[in-house]
Amino acid sequence: MKKTISVILSVLMLFAIFTGCTAKPEETPAPENETQAEGETSLQDFVFGVYNFTKIDPAEGYNGWGTIRYGVGETLFVLDDKLAVTPWLASDYSLSDDQLTWTLTLRENVKFHNGNPMDGPAVKAELERLVDMNERAAAQLNVASITADGNVVSITTKEPNPTLLNALCDPYACIIDTAAEVDNNSYPVGTGPYVMKKYVDEVSAYLEPFEEYWGGTPAAKSVTIKGISDVDTLAMAMQNGELDAAYGVSYDTLDTFANDPEFEITQAATARVYMLFFNLQHEYMNDENFRKALCMMVDKEAYGTVLINGAGTATKTAFPSALSYGDDSKMTEVPEFDPEGAKTLLAESGFVDTDGDGFLEKDGKKVSIRLVTYGRTGLPQSAQALQSALQDIGIEVGYEQFDSVEPVLDAGDFDICAYACVTTPTGDPQSYLNSIAGVEGNMNYGKYDNPEVQELLNQLAVEFDSAKRAELALHIQQLITADNSYNFMFHLNM
Repeated sequence: MKKTISVILSVLMLFAIFTGCTAKPEETPAPENETQAEGETSLQDFVFGVYNFTKIDPAEGYNGWGTIRYGVGETLFVLDDKLAVTPWLASDYSLSDDQLTWTLTLRENVKFHNGNPMDGPAVKAELERLVDMNERAAAQLNVASITADGNVVSITTKEPNPTLLNALCDPYACIIDTAAEVDNNSYPVGTGPYVMKKYVDEVSAYLEPFEEYWGGTPAAKSVTIKGISDVDTLAMAMQNGELDAAYGVSYDTLDTFANDPEFEITQAATARVYMLFFNLQHEYMNDENFRKALCMMVDKEAYGTVLINGAGTATKTAFPSALSYGDDSKMTEVPEFDPEGAKTLLAESGFVDTDGDGFLEKDGKKVSIRLVTYGRTGLPQSAQALQSALQDIGIEVGYEQFDSVEPVLDAGDFDICAYACVTTPTGDPQSYLNSIAGVEGNMNYGKYDNPEVQELLNQLAVEFDSAKRAELALHIQQLITADNSYNFMFHLNM
């Protein structure tokens, strides 16, 4: 039984890193005319609850996570358990001597759900569509041209791109049939083990096995995805037996499920970091000592152990310590939790309470900042704990939570943002570091601009040696944390 569940989960949630509470279903006897292998079970409809039900055109935004998580599509390459790039829909690759052209050989006899072959021209068409639609993909792939011949695709980049294969692991690079006349956000035609049969926007999806799936017979006879955005309702649905598995259950409920033999909890260390963005263009936030004092009020250990029930591991880096570029010991200038030190630093920097109202002023003006976040489990709790801590030392903090915080960040309408992000979605540090600290990074919400960091990012972009890449990534993190332009709080165990 457990083996069957793990197979289903590995297919549906291959790229997802989350807390899954899995109900133990009743075994279904094999029909008399069929032989059931020892230790296997047959499942009818597998019902999966998710808190962030999304559209599923992989080329649009971050929707590709759903495309793969639900078993609809697959990428040319995938990361293994050690974050090494491994062929998936591709079978082999080579790089030209000038390091500009990657030649990819595709897996034989793979079909799309409509029966069309997944061949070179089909892959070329989808990759070209991806580059046209997705700015993040266009920047990371850096394509000059794509050609196709039979089962071979050649990608020539504008300059040497050591992370092209990593980028092709990103869910945005899920291969779907562009020739299919369908709504790709609802019914994309992929190569995965399950075919989308019914999609109700923001509500649910129903999928059935793809009979000609190249990877073998899918484990479930059907799959239903239910979108349940309220985490308490999601947990209740698990307890009531409405779901076989759930993604995004609140950490507050872990003990309840752990003590119930009907449920199995799966957790793993992840590369999802909970962090703080600072708006470096705003008053007070552009003061390095003020930012340092704020960072000295972040109780990372308490946030990870108390606020999210032990599911967080305190960190000083953007990346997990198991990775060569996630070494906390190298981040020597990241301040420790020190409320008294924060008070002293603020006083030395001219932040004082001159009128006795309990709040600090600077140059006669009351210090007031805006802290924003969104609803991902652990973020509101961490943000509110920080708000309380800062107000305890005299900083007035307005707090606001949004369903989607990106529009607020894009508008620059914040001082601090508590945010969570997977930092190695493709097994390499470059994409994330460039996105948050590059001058034109799509997640450089605080408008960070450091010429030395930009030069290191430029070097990272063309460096093929993995050890040197790790050194560059560590150096970049040292610089962006030395002046407290970013604060990495904890990594999540999901």
